[in-house]
Amino acid sequence: MAVINVTSGDQAILTLGSNTALAVPGNAGGLVVPFVQDSTINATPGTVRYSTLNSPSSSAFTTVNENSISLNVLVDETVMFGDGSGNVNTVIDKGLFETSIDKTEINFSVSVTGTGTTGDIYIAGSGFIGGLAPTASVDGAVWLSPMEIIVNGELTKTVES
Repeated sequence: MAVINVTSGDQAILTLGSNTALAVPGNAGGLVVPFVQDSTINATPGTVRYSTLNSPSSSAFTTVNENSISLNVLVDETVMFGDGSGNVNTVIDKGLFETSIDKTEINFSVSVTGTGTTGDIYIAGSGFIGGLAPTASVDGAVWLSPMEIIVNGELTKTVES
């Protein structure tokens, strides 16, 4: 068993792009979401439960997967609201907030074991940014926000070669 230690700084990195190539970990054109506090990759099959008259227990069957990526981030002004540069990566240009409001489908990757080295693993897909709810408090000197990527389709595992 090999435990994946995320303290080295090259794991659990979320990269966003307006196309698949820009969302590959380590791609200079991708938007790396900074200051991620925690990250959850959720790959959950949908289920339907039912009961029958001849059984004291319910039964279930699975339906399509309902995948998502959820995280909490410290709000970075440029990442949240864009840099307005006209960048080909529209997530950099418009920021997370406007990309969410516009309901623009984005591509993403989450590096699991590192970036840029043969054998490194990342999870990728496409979806929509949601769940942004920046919050400030007297106890915290920074804005914090939850964020979710509602996955459109399947999550894929890629091993860098």
